Amino acid sequence: MAIQNKRNFYIPAFAGMTLILNLLAQLISYNKYVLIKYKYRLYFLQLIILFLFILIWVQLFNLQVIKSQGLVSKAEKQFYEKPVALRGDIRDRYGNLLVLDVVNYDLYLKAKSIQEIKDEKIKELAEILKTDPVKFKQKISNTRINNRIFSGITEIVNNKIKKNNFDFVYLHPVVKRVYPHKRMAAQVVGFINNDREGQHGVEYAHEDLLTKISERNSRNSLYQKGSDIVLTIDSALQEYAEEELAKAVSESRASKGAIIVISPKTGEIYAWAVQPNYDPNQFFKEKTIKNWSITDIYEPGSTFKILTIAGALETMSITANSTFYDPGFLKVGKRTIKNHNQGKAQQINLLELFKQSSNVASAQVGLKMGPENFYKSIKKFMIGKKTGIDLPGESQGLLLDFRKWKEIDCATTGFGQGAVSVTPIQLVSAISAIANHGLWIQPHILKGTWEGEYNLINETPMQIKQEQAVSSEVADYVSDLLKQSVQENVEAMAYIAGNVPGYNVAGKTGTAQKLRPDGRGYWGGHTVASFIGYLPAENPEILTLVVIDDPKTGGGWGNTVCGPVFNNVAKVAAQIFIEKKIRKDENVNEN
Repeated sequence: MAIQNKRNFYIPAFAGMTLILNLLAQLISYNKYVLIKYKYRLYFLQLIILFLFILIWVQLFNLQVIKSQGLVSKAEKQFYEKPVALRGDIRDRYGNLLVLDVVNYDLYLKAKSIQEIKDEKIKELAEILKTDPVKFKQKISNTRINNRIFSGITEIVNNKIKKNNFDFVYLHPVVKRVYPHKRMAAQVVGFINNDREGQHGVEYAHEDLLTKISERNSRNSLYQKGSDIVLTIDSALQEYAEEELAKAVSESRASKGAIIVISPKTGEIYAWAVQPNYDPNQFFKEKTIKNWSITDIYEPGSTFKILTIAGALETMSITANSTFYDPGFLKVGKRTIKNHNQGKAQQINLLELFKQSSNVASAQVGLKMGPENFYKSIKKFMIGKKTGIDLPGESQGLLLDFRKWKEIDCATTGFGQGAVSVTPIQLVSAISAIANHGLWIQPHILKGTWEGEYNLINETPMQIKQEQAVSSEVADYVSDLLKQSVQENVEAMAYIAGNVPGYNVAGKTGTAQKLRPDGRGYWGGHTVASFIGYLPAENPEILTLVVIDDPKTGGGWGNTVCGPVFNNVAKVAAQIFIEKKIRKDENVNEN
């Protein structure tokens, strides 16, 4: 609280003088012969009271006259400067800054009037602030005490002002959260509100780490600071993926899109691009800020055939040698299932099922499994459950309880429609289990915490979950089918997707019909196009999903719309995470 005006000093001082005069009058008025013993007690008590008043008077004089200016400055500083605590930085997997707190200062007027300030002091301060002295003096003249007169002062300028001890102003720190890459990885990192609380993304999900005061960080900072955290994201790959996605969504006139690049072995997200995106520096100006690829569900279409075949092999509903009669259509009750292209009737095996993306054969596989077996095999891949990705707002997807399945649901779910809908992150983690020899690993975006003093990344405090979705034999066999399917289609120029020079790719296209906005049947001419693939197919290090919602070009096909994007992104990802690792290992061996 602020110190009171100096004239308050005269009130107790006047009271003390009055008591002294009263005591002297009593001493004079009494005759020394009249004084009796008991009256000495009264005088002694008055002397004690007088002594106490003198002490109070001296202390008030010291506080309100001698030390007044220093105490006023200290009180004002306590009143106006709230404790400052910085949020921790957010960095990519190599320690490159993605998000940080920046401290600037506002300058406030402390003098009551311009007459209290010397002109040379105003001029000197204006020179430090690099502003016109005349205009600066005029601004001070028109500003009331404790009002702001200058903003955006850097730490260097702040130190100069403090060094020159301008007693007519004081500084107040202002902390701003800065996202230097603007739209890059916006849905991943999120933003903070006006109360400096995390909203969306990592800012929300890891609020506890970012705000928990780190002794090491605070030692190296002017202010207390939370823990710096490191994400699994690679900035270079993230930026490239976002450029490719933005171009694809624009050229295909699609409504939205997403690219997720993950390590199937560790569950680390290497890149996660989302369109439309936003600028977290100005989130309040944006129309949409959500990460639809974690909140919105869609019918995955033919990409889901990977899980259908894996589940059927695991439950022994089919064998590796099973074949299926495919005349191009299949009647299930009153419904007729058709392939995307009406070919001649043929008997096909599992490899041809993938190569031709046969809906008819996939439906037969679903019917062979039956509702309960099919449902339970899907659940093992965490379909219908949240993956536990460390970002907020995740949907658990949709998987209808098998007791409610009709015969048609077994058939249509076989090719990724009907009783199942997924989020892109769900599909990515499920297919990663096939790439990772049947072991499902929880996807995550937090790599660990950062110690800038040592450039050290500590391991993530998260407990990463693992589940065996299918046996390694089944997973590896399905991977081999997917590799052959892509390879033969690329060689026959039937596929664009999966053509990554130097690598064998295991993957599958998807072109799913979109449900009508009112939920009544499918929306003719509207699709969700996708391609999911991993490489090297023999020992996968990288899995990439490209999904584009409602493209208006390329026939809306996953191959034509998403294939080129996958090829480009997978090639760059391979250069970063495979070829760079090989060169590093070679250098180590040479040394």
